[in-house]
Parts: sequence; C-alpha cells; structure tokens
Amino acid sequence: MQATIHWAKSIDQKGWVLLLILLGSFAIYGCEKSASADEELLFSLEKRDWVEIDLGHYTISVLIADDPTRLPDFNTYQESVALHYQLHCLVAKEQEHRVRAYLEERKGELSDEIIRTCRHANLIDLADPELQLIRSQLRDYTEEAIGRSAIKRFVFSDVTLERF
Repeated sequence: MQATIHWAKSIDQKGWVLLLILLGSFAIYGCEKSASADEELLFSLEKRDWVEIDLGHYTISVLIADDPTRLPDFNTYQESVALHYQLHCLVAKEQEHRVRAYLEERKGELSDEIIRTCRHANLIDLADPELQLIRSQLRDYTEEAIGRSAIKRFVFSDVTLERF
C-alpha cells in the first residue's frame, strides 16, 4: 500500500513539474511574439517602403441622438460632439502618383465621405481613439473608388472628442 502511495506522489510531483514547464514555455513564447499594432505598422513600413500622404485636419460636428432609431427633435436641446483629428493615408511607393492624382481630382468627394462616415457613427465608435470603424468604412469607400490595394491604411492622429 505504501509503495502505491509513494508511486502516486511521485507521478503527482512529476505531473506538476511537467505542467509548470509547459506553462512556462507558453509564457515565454507568448511574450516574445507579442507586439503592439504600432510596432507591426513600423515594421511593415520599413519592409514595404510605404509613403505617407497628408489628407488634412478635420473638425466634424456630430449631433448625438439619445435613440438612434428616431430622428432628432430640433425643438429641444440636443447633445453634440466635435471630433478633431489629423488624417493621413499610407500608400505603396509604386501607387503614390496614382493616389495623389485621385486625391487631387476628387478631394471634395473624399472629404464629403469622411464627414458622412463620422456623422453616421455612434458615440461609442467616435470615442474609439483609433477610430477603427471609421477607418474600415473609409477603406471600403476608397477601395471601391480607386482599387483594392491603392491605399494600404488610414492613420488618424491627434484624435480628440469634445462634448458641447
């Protein structure tokens, strides 16, 4: 009986040691592979040699309705926010001339789409510091207008959301 108990304890100790080694290896490999989105972007910029094009500074006022399913009541005070940001796009070097020509030709259309996209977003999407939903909708719009791989990424900087 004591031999059985001793054998069970040794397996239990070996099992714990194996489990700790396994968990430690997961922790080590997980930490080595984790990188922030900014680090990945910098790596991809170096690798792909992308060009940054400034699209300007935007200040967009948005009327926030309490219930997005109904139209705002203009007879009562409505809460509003202003979204401020600097917008850039990243373009592959070989696409730079094509994208710049498109931006010069249709700057007003793109600006209208940016304003429309922000005004149709809800408060949660506007409060996102990376403006992920707005970024993806702008990417969809530009892919339809000038092609799938022309603009690689939109970058929002100096994003602030002001309530008034």
